[in-house]
Amino acid sequence: MDPISIIGIGSGLLVGAFVTFTEDALDKSLTPIFRFFGFQSSAGPTDIIAKQNGQVNELTITNNGKGKAKLAVTEAIGVNGKKTFPTPYADDFEAKGEVPEKRGKELRKHFISEKIDPGSPKKVYINSAELDEGDLKSISVLDMDGKFWPVTNT
Repeated sequence: MDPISIIGIGSGLLVGAFVTFTEDALDKSLTPIFRFFGFQSSAGPTDIIAKQNGQVNELTITNNGKGKAKLAVTEAIGVNGKKTFPTPYADDFEAKGEVPEKRGKELRKHFISEKIDPGSPKKVYINSAELDEGDLKSISVLDMDGKFWPVTNT
């Protein structure tokens, strides 16, 4: 290898390392400010209590973090280890029936758009048929920071 190639590769690695370090440093320093103004959600901890009421499961999600929590999706792991993403319904009546795909998308968007205030609970309902034969302990909720919060109590 000639010296110019070595210098070019070394320079590329240094620039890449600098960009990565700078991005991480900015992210860590600006995140508390963004959370304060409500631009980014808090990372928990989040407690989830699940109750089964016939064909509907009720999840009570409580934000124990310092800022508002924003959730992304509900996940359940079936008996074969297959992951499913059941629709979080706003009320138990709607969760008992079958809804069109368009309404399911609206419910998912609503779940994503709501923020949970610190210390506040939020109730969502999941149809048992969407769990792929998994039990209540197989349910978890993913927040916008990418952390999964499993059911803590059933």
